[in-house]
Amino acid sequence: MNPLRPRGALVAFVATVLVAATATARPAVAVPGDDRVSVLASTSTFPLADPDTVLAKDGSYVTYGTTVGAGKGARCGATGKLYVPVLVHGSGSSVGMANCASDDALPSGPGTWAEPESAIWAPGVARFGDRFFMFYTASRKGSGQKCIGRAVSTNARGPFQNQGGWACPDGGRWAIDANPFVAGGNLYVTYRDDAIATGAETGISTVRTDSEGRAIWDTRRDMLKSTDITWDTAKTSGGTHVVENPSMWKAADGNWYLMYSGNNWDSPRYATGIANCGTTPLPGSRCTPIRDGVTRPFFGFTGEAGLDPYRGLPGNHRGPGGMDVFSAADGTDRVVWHWWDGETRFPMTGVFTRSSSGFLVS
Repeated sequence: MNPLRPRGALVAFVATVLVAATATARPAVAVPGDDRVSVLASTSTFPLADPDTVLAKDGSYVTYGTTVGAGKGARCGATGKLYVPVLVHGSGSSVGMANCASDDALPSGPGTWAEPESAIWAPGVARFGDRFFMFYTASRKGSGQKCIGRAVSTNARGPFQNQGGWACPDGGRWAIDANPFVAGGNLYVTYRDDAIATGAETGISTVRTDSEGRAIWDTRRDMLKSTDITWDTAKTSGGTHVVENPSMWKAADGNWYLMYSGNNWDSPRYATGIANCGTTPLPGSRCTPIRDGVTRPFFGFTGEAGLDPYRGLPGNHRGPGGMDVFSAADGTDRVVWHWWDGETRFPMTGVFTRSSSGFLVS
Protein backbone atom coordinates (compact mmCIF):
# COMPACT_ATOMS: atom_id res chain seq x y z
CA MET A 1 0.00 0.00 0.00
CA ASN A 2 1.15 3.53 -0.81
CA PRO A 3 0.29 6.70 1.15
CA LEU A 4 -3.36 7.14 2.13
CA ARG A 5 -5.66 6.83 -0.81
CA PRO A 6 -8.52 9.22 -1.66
CA ARG A 7 -12.11 8.17 -1.37
CA GLY A 8 -15.09 9.97 -2.82
CA ALA A 9 -18.27 9.74 -4.84
CA LEU A 10 -18.44 7.38 -7.80
CA VAL A 11 -17.88 8.85 -11.20
CA ALA A 12 -20.74 8.38 -13.60
CA PHE A 13 -19.30 5.65 -15.75
CA VAL A 14 -19.00 3.21 -12.84
CA ALA A 15 -22.71 2.45 -13.00
CA THR A 16 -22.25 0.81 -16.35
CA VAL A 17 -19.81 -1.79 -15.04
CA LEU A 18 -21.02 -2.61 -11.53
CA VAL A 19 -23.23 -5.56 -10.75
CA ALA A 20 -26.79 -5.25 -9.50
CA ALA A 21 -27.52 -4.54 -5.86
CA THR A 22 -27.42 -8.22 -4.94
CA ALA A 23 -23.82 -8.48 -6.21
CA THR A 24 -24.56 -11.78 -7.90
CA ALA A 25 -22.55 -13.18 -10.79
CA ARG A 26 -21.86 -10.73 -13.60
CA PRO A 27 -23.11 -11.32 -17.14
CA ALA A 28 -20.59 -12.91 -19.47
CA VAL A 29 -17.87 -10.39 -20.25
CA ALA A 30 -15.02 -10.99 -22.66
CA VAL A 31 -11.68 -10.63 -20.91
CA PRO A 32 -9.04 -8.94 -23.10
CA GLY A 33 -5.81 -10.92 -23.19
CA ASP A 34 -7.53 -14.09 -21.97
CA ASP A 35 -8.84 -17.21 -23.68
CA ARG A 36 -11.99 -17.54 -21.58
CA VAL A 37 -15.20 -15.67 -20.82
CA SER A 38 -15.97 -14.36 -17.34
CA VAL A 39 -19.20 -15.69 -15.87
CA LEU A 40 -18.30 -16.02 -12.20
CA ALA A 41 -16.61 -12.82 -11.05
CA SER A 42 -18.55 -10.47 -8.75
CA THR A 43 -17.80 -6.85 -7.89
CA SER A 44 -19.25 -4.43 -5.34
CA THR A 45 -20.45 -0.86 -5.07
CA PHE A 46 -18.90 -0.54 -1.59
CA PRO A 47 -15.66 1.51 -1.63
CA LEU A 48 -13.14 -0.96 -0.20
CA ALA A 49 -9.40 -1.07 -0.86
CA ASP A 50 -6.87 -3.83 -0.12
CA PRO A 51 -9.47 -6.58 0.39
CA ASP A 52 -8.82 -9.90 2.11
CA THR A 53 -11.39 -12.73 2.28
CA VAL A 54 -11.77 -15.70 4.64
CA LEU A 55 -14.31 -18.47 5.09
CA ALA A 56 -16.15 -17.95 8.41
CA LYS A 57 -17.20 -20.74 10.78
CA ASP A 58 -20.85 -20.31 9.76
CA GLY A 59 -20.03 -20.96 6.10
CA SER A 60 -20.29 -17.36 4.91
CA TYR A 61 -17.42 -15.39 3.40
CA VAL A 62 -16.04 -12.32 5.15
CA THR A 63 -14.08 -9.64 3.30
CA TYR A 64 -12.05 -7.00 5.17
CA GLY A 65 -10.35 -3.86 3.90
CA THR A 66 -8.75 -0.50 4.60
CA THR A 67 -10.52 2.02 6.88
CA VAL A 68 -13.64 3.70 5.46
CA GLY A 69 -14.82 7.01 6.89
CA ALA A 70 -18.25 7.84 8.27
CA GLY A 71 -20.81 8.33 5.52
CA LYS A 72 -18.81 6.35 2.96
CA GLY A 73 -20.50 3.34 1.40
CA ALA A 74 -23.80 1.62 2.10
CA ARG A 75 -24.32 0.06 5.54
CA CYS A 76 -26.28 -3.02 6.57
CA GLY A 77 -25.60 -2.91 10.30
CA ALA A 78 -22.33 -1.00 10.67
CA THR A 79 -22.32 2.74 11.40
CA GLY A 80 -19.83 5.60 11.56
CA LYS A 81 -16.13 5.27 10.83
CA LEU A 82 -15.14 1.68 10.11
CA TYR A 83 -11.56 0.89 11.07
CA VAL A 84 -11.81 -2.55 9.42
CA PRO A 85 -14.99 -2.76 7.32
CA VAL A 86 -16.61 -6.20 7.12
CA LEU A 87 -18.55 -7.34 4.04
CA VAL A 88 -20.39 -10.67 4.49
CA HIS A 89 -21.39 -12.59 1.38
CA GLY A 90 -22.10 -15.97 -0.18
CA SER A 91 -21.76 -19.55 1.05
CA GLY A 92 -20.53 -22.87 -0.29
CA SER A 93 -19.34 -22.61 -3.88
CA SER A 94 -21.15 -19.27 -4.39
CA VAL A 95 -18.75 -16.66 -3.05
CA GLY A 96 -20.09 -13.47 -4.65
CA MET A 97 -19.53 -10.06 -3.06
CA ALA A 98 -21.61 -7.73 -0.84
CA ASN A 99 -22.58 -4.11 -1.48
CA CYS A 100 -22.75 -3.01 2.16
CA ALA A 101 -20.72 -3.15 5.38
CA SER A 102 -22.30 -5.09 8.24
CA ASP A 103 -19.61 -4.78 10.92
CA ASP A 104 -16.35 -3.21 12.02
CA ALA A 105 -13.96 -6.06 12.79
CA LEU A 106 -11.70 -3.83 14.92
CA PRO A 107 -14.06 -1.23 16.44
CA SER A 108 -11.52 -0.19 19.10
CA GLY A 109 -9.16 0.93 16.37
CA PRO A 110 -5.41 0.26 16.34
CA GLY A 111 -3.68 -0.72 19.57
CA THR A 112 -1.93 1.59 22.01
CA TRP A 113 1.30 1.22 20.01
CA ALA A 114 -0.27 3.27 17.20
CA GLU A 115 -1.38 6.86 16.75
CA PRO A 116 -4.89 7.34 18.18
CA GLU A 117 -7.52 7.36 15.42
CA SER A 118 -4.91 6.11 12.94
CA ALA A 119 -6.43 4.66 9.81
CA ILE A 120 -5.87 0.95 9.34
CA TRP A 121 -4.48 -0.30 6.05
CA ALA A 122 -4.69 -3.66 4.34
CA PRO A 123 -5.79 -6.01 7.14
CA GLY A 124 -5.00 -9.66 6.47
CA VAL A 125 -6.81 -12.47 8.31
CA ALA A 126 -6.33 -16.23 8.52
CA ARG A 127 -8.04 -18.92 10.57
CA PHE A 128 -5.49 -20.80 12.66
CA GLY A 129 -7.01 -23.49 14.83
CA ASP A 130 -10.22 -22.17 16.35
CA ARG A 131 -9.19 -18.51 16.14
CA PHE A 132 -8.82 -15.84 13.48
CA PHE A 133 -5.57 -13.86 13.44
CA MET A 134 -5.51 -10.36 11.95
CA PHE A 135 -2.38 -8.45 10.98
CA TYR A 136 -2.94 -4.82 10.03
CA THR A 137 -1.00 -1.65 9.21
CA ALA A 138 -1.21 1.60 11.21
CA SER A 139 0.95 4.64 12.03
CA ARG A 140 3.35 4.20 14.94
CA LYS A 141 2.71 6.55 17.85
CA GLY A 142 5.04 9.53 17.88
CA SER A 143 6.69 8.92 14.53
CA GLY A 144 4.06 8.12 11.90
CA GLN A 145 6.16 5.17 10.73
CA LYS A 146 3.98 2.53 9.06
CA CYS A 147 4.13 -0.69 11.07
CA ILE A 148 2.13 -3.88 11.56
CA GLY A 149 -0.09 -4.77 14.52
CA ARG A 150 -1.75 -8.04 15.53
CA ALA A 151 -5.29 -8.85 16.74
CA VAL A 152 -7.19 -12.06 17.51
CA SER A 153 -10.86 -13.17 17.54
CA THR A 154 -12.86 -16.38 17.74
CA ASN A 155 -15.32 -14.92 15.20
CA ALA A 156 -14.38 -13.93 11.65
CA ARG A 157 -16.61 -10.86 11.92
CA GLY A 158 -14.93 -9.76 15.16
CA PRO A 159 -14.59 -7.93 17.33
CA PHE A 160 -10.86 -8.60 17.21
CA GLN A 161 -8.81 -7.88 20.32
CA ASN A 162 -5.52 -6.03 19.87
CA GLN A 163 -2.37 -7.90 20.85
CA GLY A 164 0.10 -5.06 20.29
CA GLY A 165 2.65 -4.20 17.64
CA TRP A 166 4.00 -7.02 15.49
CA ALA A 167 6.68 -5.60 13.15
CA CYS A 168 8.26 -2.13 13.14
CA PRO A 169 11.71 -2.05 11.46
CA ASP A 170 14.63 0.06 12.62
CA GLY A 171 15.47 3.29 10.86
CA GLY A 172 11.88 4.23 10.10
CA ARG A 173 11.54 1.71 7.27
CA TRP A 174 8.00 0.52 6.59
CA ALA A 175 6.42 -2.85 7.32
CA ILE A 176 2.92 -3.01 5.81
CA ASP A 177 0.35 -5.16 3.97
CA ALA A 178 0.66 -8.30 6.10
CA ASN A 179 -1.06 -11.40 4.75
CA PRO A 180 -1.20 -14.52 6.99
CA PHE A 181 -1.60 -18.10 5.75
CA VAL A 182 -1.44 -21.60 7.23
CA ALA A 183 0.80 -24.41 5.95
CA GLY A 184 1.81 -27.70 7.57
CA GLY A 185 0.13 -26.80 10.84
CA ASN A 186 2.01 -23.50 11.13
CA LEU A 187 0.99 -19.88 10.70
CA TYR A 188 3.07 -17.70 8.40
CA VAL A 189 2.89 -14.02 7.50
CA THR A 190 4.00 -12.47 4.20
CA TYR A 191 4.35 -8.69 4.17
CA ARG A 192 5.97 -5.72 2.48
CA ASP A 193 9.26 -5.38 4.35
CA ASP A 194 11.24 -2.29 3.42
CA ALA A 195 13.94 -3.30 5.93
CA ILE A 196 15.38 -5.71 3.33
CA ALA A 197 15.89 -2.86 0.84
CA THR A 198 17.46 0.59 0.84
CA GLY A 199 16.49 4.02 -0.40
CA ALA A 200 13.45 4.04 -2.66
CA GLU A 201 13.49 0.25 -3.05
CA THR A 202 11.01 -2.07 -1.28
CA GLY A 203 10.78 -5.79 -0.62
CA ILE A 204 8.60 -8.67 0.52
CA SER A 205 9.38 -11.10 3.36
CA THR A 206 7.75 -14.19 4.89
CA VAL A 207 8.15 -15.32 8.49
CA ARG A 208 6.76 -18.20 10.56
CA THR A 209 4.97 -17.38 13.81
CA ASP A 210 4.34 -19.16 17.09
CA SER A 211 0.90 -20.38 18.17
CA GLU A 212 -0.06 -16.83 19.22
CA GLY A 213 0.93 -15.24 15.93
CA ARG A 214 4.18 -13.73 17.25
CA ALA A 215 6.95 -13.71 14.67
CA ILE A 216 9.84 -16.16 14.99
CA TRP A 217 12.29 -13.78 13.41
CA ASP A 218 15.10 -16.24 12.69
CA THR A 219 12.76 -17.93 10.18
CA ARG A 220 12.28 -14.77 8.10
CA ARG A 221 13.13 -15.07 4.39
CA ASP A 222 13.52 -12.53 1.58
CA MET A 223 10.87 -13.38 -1.04
CA LEU A 224 11.20 -10.59 -3.59
CA LYS A 225 12.77 -7.15 -3.99
CA SER A 226 11.71 -4.32 -6.24
CA THR A 227 15.12 -4.63 -7.90
CA ASP A 228 14.02 -8.07 -9.17
CA ILE A 229 11.55 -6.48 -11.61
CA THR A 230 11.31 -3.36 -13.80
CA TRP A 231 7.57 -2.88 -14.38
CA ASP A 232 7.09 -1.46 -10.88
CA THR A 233 8.49 1.85 -12.14
CA ALA A 234 7.33 1.71 -15.77
CA LYS A 235 5.74 5.01 -16.91
CA THR A 236 6.24 6.58 -13.47
CA SER A 237 8.02 9.85 -12.71
CA GLY A 238 10.05 8.65 -9.73
CA GLY A 239 9.28 7.90 -6.12
CA THR A 240 9.11 4.56 -4.33
CA HIS A 241 9.78 1.37 -6.31
CA VAL A 242 6.69 -0.48 -5.15
CA VAL A 243 6.25 -4.20 -4.54
CA GLU A 244 3.52 -4.75 -1.94
CA ASN A 245 0.18 -6.38 -1.01
CA PRO A 246 1.57 -9.95 -1.13
CA SER A 247 -0.31 -13.26 -0.97
CA MET A 248 1.13 -16.80 -0.81
CA TRP A 249 -0.56 -20.03 -1.91
CA LYS A 250 0.38 -23.59 -2.80
CA ALA A 251 -0.62 -24.69 -6.31
CA ALA A 252 -1.47 -28.17 -7.57
CA ASP A 253 2.06 -28.57 -8.96
CA GLY A 254 3.37 -28.61 -5.38
CA ASN A 255 5.06 -25.22 -5.64
CA TRP A 256 4.41 -22.14 -3.55
CA TYR A 257 3.65 -18.95 -5.43
CA LEU A 258 3.83 -15.31 -4.41
CA MET A 259 1.29 -12.84 -5.76
CA TYR A 260 2.13 -9.16 -5.32
CA SER A 261 1.18 -5.66 -6.51
CA GLY A 262 3.41 -3.06 -8.12
CA ASN A 263 3.56 0.45 -9.61
CA ASN A 264 1.38 3.45 -8.57
CA TRP A 265 -1.83 2.48 -6.75
CA ASP A 266 -3.67 5.54 -8.10
CA SER A 267 -3.17 4.76 -11.77
CA PRO A 268 -4.30 2.24 -14.39
CA ARG A 269 -0.78 0.75 -14.08
CA TYR A 270 -1.22 -0.76 -10.63
CA ALA A 271 -1.07 -4.47 -11.41
CA THR A 272 -0.33 -7.95 -10.10
CA GLY A 273 2.77 -10.07 -10.53
CA ILE A 274 3.28 -13.76 -9.74
CA ALA A 275 6.56 -15.41 -8.69
CA ASN A 276 7.45 -19.08 -8.18
CA CYS A 277 8.93 -19.70 -4.72
CA GLY A 278 9.60 -23.44 -4.97
CA THR A 279 8.39 -26.23 -2.73
CA THR A 280 8.48 -24.44 0.63
CA PRO A 281 6.86 -21.25 1.95
CA LEU A 282 10.29 -20.28 3.33
CA PRO A 283 12.57 -20.66 0.29
CA GLY A 284 16.34 -20.57 0.44
CA SER A 285 16.50 -17.93 -2.30
CA ARG A 286 14.19 -15.24 -3.62
CA CYS A 287 11.16 -16.20 -5.71
CA THR A 288 11.32 -16.08 -9.53
CA PRO A 289 8.80 -13.93 -11.48
CA ILE A 290 6.94 -16.00 -14.11
CA ARG A 291 5.68 -15.26 -17.66
CA ASP A 292 8.09 -12.41 -18.49
CA GLY A 293 7.40 -11.18 -14.96
CA VAL A 294 10.55 -9.06 -14.76
CA THR A 295 9.31 -6.64 -17.43
CA ARG A 296 5.51 -7.02 -17.30
CA PRO A 297 2.84 -7.89 -14.71
CA PHE A 298 0.92 -11.15 -14.89
CA PHE A 299 -2.56 -9.65 -14.34
CA GLY A 300 -3.46 -6.06 -15.14
CA PHE A 301 -5.40 -3.55 -17.20
CA THR A 302 -4.95 -4.36 -20.89
CA GLY A 303 -5.82 -0.92 -22.23
CA GLU A 304 -3.40 1.63 -23.61
CA ALA A 305 -2.66 3.11 -20.18
CA GLY A 306 -1.70 -0.29 -18.74
CA LEU A 307 1.60 -2.17 -18.74
CA ASP A 308 0.88 -4.90 -21.30
CA PRO A 309 0.14 -7.61 -18.71
CA TYR A 310 0.38 -11.27 -19.61
CA ARG A 311 -3.33 -11.66 -18.88
CA GLY A 312 -6.38 -9.48 -18.27
CA LEU A 313 -9.03 -9.85 -15.56
CA PRO A 314 -12.85 -9.97 -15.62
CA GLY A 315 -14.21 -6.54 -16.48
CA ASN A 316 -10.74 -5.29 -17.49
CA HIS A 317 -10.90 -2.55 -14.84
CA ARG A 318 -8.03 -0.17 -14.29
CA GLY A 319 -5.51 -0.57 -11.49
CA PRO A 320 -6.26 -4.12 -10.30
CA GLY A 321 -4.21 -4.89 -7.19
CA GLY A 322 -4.21 -6.20 -3.65
CA MET A 323 -5.01 -9.65 -5.07
CA ASP A 324 -5.29 -12.41 -2.47
CA VAL A 325 -5.83 -16.15 -2.98
CA PHE A 326 -8.21 -17.96 -0.61
CA SER A 327 -10.00 -21.33 -0.47
CA ALA A 328 -13.74 -21.73 -0.92
CA ALA A 329 -15.79 -24.22 1.08
CA ASP A 330 -15.65 -26.68 -1.82
CA GLY A 331 -11.84 -26.60 -1.83
CA THR A 332 -11.50 -24.54 -5.00
CA ASP A 333 -9.16 -21.56 -5.18
CA ARG A 334 -10.66 -18.08 -5.36
CA VAL A 335 -9.19 -14.59 -5.50
CA VAL A 336 -10.22 -11.21 -4.21
CA TRP A 337 -8.77 -7.92 -5.46
CA HIS A 338 -9.63 -4.25 -5.83
CA TRP A 339 -9.90 -2.08 -8.92
CA TRP A 340 -9.80 1.70 -9.37
CA ASP A 341 -12.25 3.97 -11.20
CA GLY A 342 -10.00 7.04 -11.18
CA GLU A 343 -11.05 8.08 -7.68
CA THR A 344 -12.22 5.11 -5.61
CA ARG A 345 -11.41 1.41 -5.29
CA PHE A 346 -13.90 -1.46 -5.17
CA PRO A 347 -13.52 -5.14 -4.21
CA MET A 348 -14.10 -8.03 -6.57
CA THR A 349 -13.93 -11.83 -6.32
CA GLY A 350 -13.39 -14.52 -8.94
CA VAL A 351 -12.56 -18.18 -9.47
CA PHE A 352 -8.83 -18.91 -9.70
CA THR A 353 -7.76 -21.80 -11.93
CA ARG A 354 -4.84 -22.93 -14.04
CA SER A 355 -4.65 -24.14 -17.63
CA SER A 356 -1.81 -24.97 -20.00
CA SER A 357 -1.43 -21.23 -20.61
CA GLY A 358 -1.11 -20.35 -16.94
CA PHE A 359 -3.25 -19.04 -14.10
CA LEU A 360 -6.73 -17.70 -14.92
CA VAL A 361 -9.40 -15.68 -13.15
CA SER A 362 -13.05 -16.06 -14.19
